[in-house]
Amino acid sequence: MNNNEWPLVFFTMLSQISVGILIGGLALWLSVKNTESTALDTLKKVLIISAFGSMGIALLISFLHLASPLHSVYALSNAGSSWLSREIILTSLYLFSLAICFTSILYNVPHSNLFGQLYLASLIIGIVLIWAISRVYMIPTVPLWDTPATSVAFFSTALVLGGGMVLVMISLLAGKNIQLPDMEILQSAMFYLVSAAVFITLLNMLLIQPDISAATGSFPLPYISQWWKTVRIVFLLAGFSGLTYWFTYQLPSSGGSTSWLIYLSVACLLFSEIAGRYIFYASYYRVGV
Repeated sequence: MNNNEWPLVFFTMLSQISVGILIGGLALWLSVKNTESTALDTLKKVLIISAFGSMGIALLISFLHLASPLHSVYALSNAGSSWLSREIILTSLYLFSLAICFTSILYNVPHSNLFGQLYLASLIIGIVLIWAISRVYMIPTVPLWDTPATSVAFFSTALVLGGGMVLVMISLLAGKNIQLPDMEILQSAMFYLVSAAVFITLLNMLLIQPDISAATGSFPLPYISQWWKTVRIVFLLAGFSGLTYWFTYQLPSSGGSTSWLIYLSVACLLFSEIAGRYIFYASYYRVGV
């Protein structure tokens, strides 16, 4: 993988984390619907700030990939036929919608009563954004990318890391003695979300995603070190195993808790996804013209 592709690794991942945080937030509200508390309001603020910050950083990082960042505006003229143009438009729209959510819940502009509708609108735009990002890479002349596995991988990253980050935020609030209602239910919801995403990731890797050895063409295949593949699997399983141990043995005894095991496990999942995204970009292999 070329060094100038690292900004794309972090742009795509941070974008997906931002959307995943919103998905995790929606799962939380559905888990404790009709429950109101100042602690939940605090959690909403933390989630929006985190989603907004992640997307803002992702946008800044994306410019590092461009030789002439100011020329990127010209890509907007091809929205009718180019997924890259649609990605740029959706990124801007998504960031704007998060900014409105941010001002709504923190400064009552527009009215905080509109937060639910604004949040849902941001979530929908974010989901469409992930789809558009995946479509940018589904190029017929790059057969290893032009499969449903690309979209599945991008959405599963959003769920694994987004859900993991929400779980970390809940734990951090608990560590600051901010008592969330139904703490165990909230943390359990995030564990189930992350677990489902991990299984989707594994199934995608084993059943859908083509191996680079399957590529055919006149050019030598790109070399991907086995080290990256090992890191991908080991850290994914380590992160999931850590969360499973915490969920099985620590959560029931505490009724909702903060734990170093949560932070360590989510860090493992993050390293795994970085390795997976490296493998994705390193597997670029073009055939035809």
